[in-house]
Amino acid sequence: MDRIEFENKLLVRGGDLERWPVAEAEAARRLLAVDAESRALLAEILTSDETVRTQTTAPLDTALIGRVMAATRRPPARRGLLSGWRPMIPTGALAILLVAIVGFKSGYDDGFGIAQDLDLAGVIAGDLQGLEDTP
Repeated sequence: MDRIEFENKLLVRGGDLERWPVAEAEAARRLLAVDAESRALLAEILTSDETVRTQTTAPLDTALIGRVMAATRRPPARRGLLSGWRPMIPTGALAILLVAIVGFKSGYDDGFGIAQDLDLAGVIAGDLQGLEDTP
């Protein structure tokens, strides 16, 4: 292993040679035994690793962890009496149903007028022979 390869491995694997694969760690130890610049580079990486390790360790607040865990076990809050039926209806189904009802009503009655309803009532009551007889 040469110094360039050692530097690349240090950047990828860190300065702890015990965590490296065995063959690579042995090659690195052989290089460190003969190369002073590699030893200086290892010392620099170990210092920066330790700095990162000490600066990123955050104390755990057990009360906060308990609140988070309790919140994840709690079932979702119900918002009202009919809040359970809404997730069962696909999005837009109510709008489609409303459009279908309006379309049926307007197609069946040929509009929304009361005159057509009265004519139909007259046919049913027997006052008119059919809707064709209406003026």
